[in-house]
Amino acid sequence: MRAGIYRVLRIAVVAAAAVFGYRWLAPMGFGWVVPVVGGAVLLAWLGARLWRVRRERRRDAQADRWADALVHSAGRADAIAELRAERAKQLPKEPAEHAHLSLVLAELLEADGDAEGAIAVLEDVRSAGLTPSLAAVLRHARAVAHLSAGDPEAARATLDEEPEPSGDRAIDLRIRMMRGLIEAETGNPAEAKRVAAEARDDALDDEDLRLEARVLAAVAFDAAGQRPQALKRMRRLGNEMLEVLVLLGLPRVRGLAVEALEDRPSDS
Repeated sequence: MRAGIYRVLRIAVVAAAAVFGYRWLAPMGFGWVVPVVGGAVLLAWLGARLWRVRRERRRDAQADRWADALVHSAGRADAIAELRAERAKQLPKEPAEHAHLSLVLAELLEADGDAEGAIAVLEDVRSAGLTPSLAAVLRHARAVAHLSAGDPEAARATLDEEPEPSGDRAIDLRIRMMRGLIEAETGNPAEAKRVAAEARDDALDDEDLRLEARVLAAVAFDAAGQRPQALKRMRRLGNEMLEVLVLLGLPRVRGLAVEALEDRPSDS
């Protein structure tokens, strides 16, 4: 609604300027300048509009290819190469876009089993100029990569680099749950269970966050030597989510997801 009002106002202003310009120039014999300039402006606007549409379509196509490469390894190498090239173009002019591309690239590298490569990519991102929430997302992603590489202490140190909260409730809750995962991997499953219970309540009606809290609870039970209870919680996630976790989960989560799928009857 507001965008439409602004568009009408812009058209009205341009039309008024054209009428004024013509009345001013016509007595001097230069009235033809107004339609010529107007036509040039219109062509320039149409060209810019077409360029933006093509750019957005190209970005959408790229995003589709990268998302597909997360679950299909056949196109992953090409997607990684494309992302590296796109990412290199963004610094120093677009630090936020560079950060976003780095996050996607790190996900692809982790899906490809290259956690160390993901760490290197994320550590190359400069935090200067980023919003607090985006910086927190990057910090969380680096912690995930360290945990994937089997180094929970490095994951903890990464989260401790900056004070919390970031100002984004969902991101801050994910960082708390990441701390719970670290506790589970460093011999404190009771604390991980406590964090999972609190996170499930704090997630309110956000189903994605509630699901992540359930995964944390399963990891905590498994770290406590309670594998049957862990698998019971994993099976509640459903086959579709388990299949995603087999591909994209942390090492312990992948193992639990594989076993839960093997023991669970197929959805009819």
